[in-house]
Amino acid sequence: NVAVGIDAGGSSTRARAVSGGTIVHEGAGGPGNPVMADRQTLHESYRAALAGCPSPRRVAACVSGTTDESKRAQVLDLLARRFPGAVVRVMPDFLGSVMAAPPGTDLCVVAGTGSVVCSRDAAGNCRVTGGSGWVLGDHGSAARLGQAALEYFVADPDRASASLAGAVGQLFGRSDWRTVVRAVHDAPNPAPLLARAAPLLTRAAEDRVRWASELLDDEMSRLAASAASHIEQYLPGRHELQVALSGGVWTSTAARASFITALQRACGRHVAASRSPVDPLDGAVRLAEAREQPAWRAVGD
Repeated sequence: NVAVGIDAGGSSTRARAVSGGTIVHEGAGGPGNPVMADRQTLHESYRAALAGCPSPRRVAACVSGTTDESKRAQVLDLLARRFPGAVVRVMPDFLGSVMAAPPGTDLCVVAGTGSVVCSRDAAGNCRVTGGSGWVLGDHGSAARLGQAALEYFVADPDRASASLAGAVGQLFGRSDWRTVVRAVHDAPNPAPLLARAAPLLTRAAEDRVRWASELLDDEMSRLAASAASHIEQYLPGRHELQVALSGGVWTSTAARASFITALQRACGRHVAASRSPVDPLDGAVRLAEAREQPAWRAVGD
């Protein structure tokens, strides 16, 4: 009685299979977002993550970019072909984070390659703010943080510190600004590349470098404004809020501190925010294992 949970985003696809409470498979592949990745890349990512996975009875895939029905159907077809005997469900990636959030969580703020703010109502519906992609939104996400760092570097490479130039060189092979520009423009999907540059910003901010702290605070203030708007619309009257932070951006202490300060200021309420101790992949596994599935319905702001 195998159940498979999948957590897929703009940078990676992760899968875990469990049977009777025991992990029987774990795998990882490349980008799994059908909006950002072409069909071939998508197939290769899921093939790598699921290579050697035993046949399951149920699959729950929490995948970014699947609020669009056609994109959801694309991933659903891929997984149904891979596991023809299984009950397969494909849903937005943030649902894995919501399911993994600690009990009593009022608000979940996800910041990985992209970013989104979400909460559940009493009926199990998921209310969502953000998630419009790094070009027009996703403030505070790894893609936006990496973009900010690279913009700073290419604007005036001569002012860059030796450590920044060295980190750019490690990421792009050369620390020449033209190389950086070409790499970003030539990338078929820039978001994962930009996301890999996010530590250039967060590490410098943790070292209290002024330009990095200012850019990080700007991004986190914008994400906090989105969260405050969500709170005002969906969680009115709450004087204290339990906020779960999910996603790779929150491994940075500077990012967490900047966001919490900005959110306190933006919503004017007491905020208790901390990183979710449970991996969103575990949330996807919980969805796969559940015999009675909750009636999820994403509600936009």
